[in-house]
Amino acid sequence: MTEPIDRHPPIGIYYYAASYHVAADLICDQGLRATHPEAPATFLYCHAIELYLKSFLRFYGISAKQLQSIRHNYKCLLSQASKRGLVLGELENEVLSMLDGKTWSRSRYLEIGFSQSPSLRALSETSKSLRQKVGKLLRDAGQPVRMPSHKKPVTGPLAVKGLSSTSPSKKRL
Repeated sequence: MTEPIDRHPPIGIYYYAASYHVAADLICDQGLRATHPEAPATFLYCHAIELYLKSFLRFYGISAKQLQSIRHNYKCLLSQASKRGLVLGELENEVLSMLDGKTWSRSRYLEIGFSQSPSLRALSETSKSLRQKVGKLLRDAGQPVRMPSHKKPVTGPLAVKGLSSTSPSKKRL
């Protein structure tokens, strides 16, 4: 019997990665007024990179359970993907060699002290490269690969579907 977690197909993981990737691009394109504006984009790019690699590995039969045990170990993900034929350029290899638990953690939690991590541009280029390579693999296998894009910017207050911000009987969220 297939474990429930293995029902996540490579294309589903790819689309999840693409969603994180586009969100990071949007943050970088629009900018943030925040004390740590790079942290959310760094996290989103790191997660997209991880998921693109996991999508590639799922395509080659690695179970989701096995991938879950690898967690955020980018070097292990890269090693496993390379064994299965993923060829990356110099920039992508350098970025993946720099990504470790600290980079991922520092993008999620405030940590004090010096740390070296890839630039947002390098993370963006690595995400883009992986999106293209994994997308081509999936497309060549007959999967319907598409890339999400930015929607029009929201103007006015954000509204939750079904709740009107002008209705006196409904609370604003």
